[in-house]
Amino acid sequence: FLGDMFDSTMNYVFRNAVLAYAAGGNAGDLVASLEAVREAYPPQAFHALMNLLSTHDAARALHQFGFHDDTKHAAKIAQAKQRLLLAVFLQMTYPGAPTIYYGDEVGVTGGDDPYNRATYPWEDVGGAPDNALLAEFKKLTRLRHDHAILRRGRLLAPLHVDEHVVVFAREHEGRWVLTALNNAAVPKTVTV
Repeated sequence: FLGDMFDSTMNYVFRNAVLAYAAGGNAGDLVASLEAVREAYPPQAFHALMNLLSTHDAARALHQFGFHDDTKHAAKIAQAKQRLLLAVFLQMTYPGAPTIYYGDEVGVTGGDDPYNRATYPWEDVGGAPDNALLAEFKKLTRLRHDHAILRRGRLLAPLHVDEHVVVFAREHEGRWVLTALNNAAVPKTVTV
């Protein structure tokens, strides 16, 4: 990452930390992992890291959150999708290059390789993409697209971290944005 070899890498540290947090893990652990990456890489590399949640090498995010191909319990499926959207929100608001593995945006599940490489569920050939989930993904990707600060803004130290909540601040050209995440099953109130 010093300009002589690689420009970026698949950021599995980000993936593992974000998936653990979105599944209910401690926000302090999330911040510790993310800060370790930020401290280890030069800024230009840090802002180019492939921030991914699912890949061809690991079980898909929805699978990690408990939604498997044979899951029928509606509440468990809804919870897994909510956890995925929390992870995607962080992915779209954090420095780096958010990378969506095909099919995550329409609810493709799949465990360890090769099951994580399932085909895309095209409607015209009998598939059933989750269009409601796709709409939520589009909102989150549009949020990043519409606000340069989410693409280029510098990240400050977290403004708040407790067991469930983390609040990040970013600044770009005199503008500020705060992003707050809560992985608890109930709303939380914090003061920053």
